[in-house]
Amino acid sequence: MTIPALGIDVSKDTLDVNIIIRGKERRQHFANSADGWASLLSWLRQNRVERVHACLEATGRYSMGAALALHDAGHVVSVVNPAQIRDFARSRLGRNKTDQFDAAQIRDFASLMAPKPWTPPSPALRRLCELHTMRAGFMASLVEWKNRSGSGLDDATAQTLAQSTIQHFTAQIKAVDQAIYQTINDDDDLHGKRDLLLSISGVGDILAAVLLAQLPGPDVLKTAAQAVAYAGLNPRQHQSGSSVHQPTRISRIGNAKLRTALFMPAMVAMRFNPVIAAFVTRLRERGRLKGKQIVVAAMRKLLVICFGVLKSGKPFDPAIAMAA
Repeated sequence: MTIPALGIDVSKDTLDVNIIIRGKERRQHFANSADGWASLLSWLRQNRVERVHACLEATGRYSMGAALALHDAGHVVSVVNPAQIRDFARSRLGRNKTDQFDAAQIRDFASLMAPKPWTPPSPALRRLCELHTMRAGFMASLVEWKNRSGSGLDDATAQTLAQSTIQHFTAQIKAVDQAIYQTINDDDDLHGKRDLLLSISGVGDILAAVLLAQLPGPDVLKTAAQAVAYAGLNPRQHQSGSSVHQPTRISRIGNAKLRTALFMPAMVAMRFNPVIAAFVTRLRERGRLKGKQIVVAAMRKLLVICFGVLKSGKPFDPAIAMAA
């Protein structure tokens, strides 16, 4: 017996769900919280739905809670690449863009494409994701208070309090970095993957940890191109006939944390990673790209190399990469 497909459009605070029950479309809206997940499960029981194939887009921690709640309750769960849903909607000439419309598209995708069931991440990986969420918050607060402190606080008391706040967040970042390092060290799988990433010139502990926490596994991202699109580093062209030909830019439709984390390592890799340095030299010689575009290309190349070593399970070998 085919189980009904449940499409879930996930945002930071809400879940919009769509399902067809006994031939009738049902829609509902829930909070993206523990209470909301419990209400979703209760709503399914009230509608006499014992088991569903729930489908969600991979949106990092925002989709994790709902996916785990449904999985633990015995439902089939698929977490898919957002690009797949986007392309599916385009193939059906979908022009609307609302949360409920998106939930219906996800439901139809699950029903027609039957994506593979999702395997929940290990407790260590879940902890790593939570720690990285905390780190991002601490970093944002640190930048905010540094900007305030440097914007001309004349009052001595205010300046002292600002410096104290900066020291607090600096200490918190140091503590969470230690917790991230220990979490990876204590898990054989994460430790092995970090070592693979650290074999790449330009990749340090911080980027390695971000990649482990933010980059979905091979069940979601199967190719390097999908990884690039997930990070929003894929080129986006706008051309129509011979009269409209706008400059190529990256899509920016993707994981902003990955893009941010790749910037400085890519700058380092442009100097010290022989593969990326040679790649950048070729781009400069062609003269078609400007400075910022070349940096973005280096970020994209670095992400492709990182994806490659994780997928192959083999350390980075510049000779092999240069030959390829």
